[in-house]
Amino acid sequence: MKAKRAYKDSLFRDIFNDKRRLQQIYKALTGKPIPLKDIKITTLRGTFFEDIKNDVSFMAGNRHIVLMEHQSTLSENLPLRMLWYIAKLYRQRVNSDAPYKKARVPLPAPHFYVFYNGTSAAPDKWTMRLSDSFEENEHTLELVVTAYNINYAENKELLEKCHDLKCYSIFIDRVRHELAAGQTLRQAVVSAIRYCKENDLLTDYFARKEQEEVFDMVNFKWDWNRAMEVRVAEAVEEAVKEAVKEATTKATEKATDAKTTEVVLNMLQEHEPYEKISRLASTPLENVRRIAKMNNLAYN
Repeated sequence: MKAKRAYKDSLFRDIFNDKRRLQQIYKALTGKPIPLKDIKITTLRGTFFEDIKNDVSFMAGNRHIVLMEHQSTLSENLPLRMLWYIAKLYRQRVNSDAPYKKARVPLPAPHFYVFYNGTSAAPDKWTMRLSDSFEENEHTLELVVTAYNINYAENKELLEKCHDLKCYSIFIDRVRHELAAGQTLRQAVVSAIRYCKENDLLTDYFARKEQEEVFDMVNFKWDWNRAMEVRVAEAVEEAVKEAVKEATTKATEKATDAKTTEVVLNMLQEHEPYEKISRLASTPLENVRRIAKMNNLAYN
């Protein structure tokens, strides 16, 4: 039995599963303030990679449920993942027998957001739709995800509205800056933490977190991204090997068929019995008859 791999929180997940930070993000996204007492964190927390889990989700009152994902690699499958998440969150909220009752089951309206800070080029804001994955244009199901590029840049609208999100963006930017300057990842994380503390960026968070713990979360994310890159490279390499193997097999089969045909034709020209030709050429009797017919050499 294959062992399950333990799941570790990402830095984003650890920072933003916090009511005060979610209060700030909610206002930045919707333009509407929300009291702390109306926020209930509903993030799916799994122990293993195989478990369904999301980065952050929370109830905003009883009317809305907000799901947020952080991404450092671009993926067009976020709407599908969000569908899985919201389905599980609804199942947790609703009694299993409720959907079979006559009365309508009230549900909080879902809102889906992705925060992207990878190194590939991306617009400041874009939308992804579940229907983009459908092979047919006609459908009766839709799920829309609003994605934001939160890579640090001056005057980026969402970051200016949400101080903590901007702080997180600056921290990641500083890590990359130090890496580019030749530091190791551990050194870069320490330097970025120091920079944030000196500039009043997420100081409350970094004050209560050990540097090693922060490094572990950042390192895990970096390693995970590298693992995905390696996995893709390995998949490509394996596909190439399979293609070469298949091409070689087909070429060998073609050469074998040509040789068999040549042997059969030679014996047909000598008027050898079909059964004997089949036996000596190690080919089915029907194949002998087919070759004979195709070459106008049929005689029994």
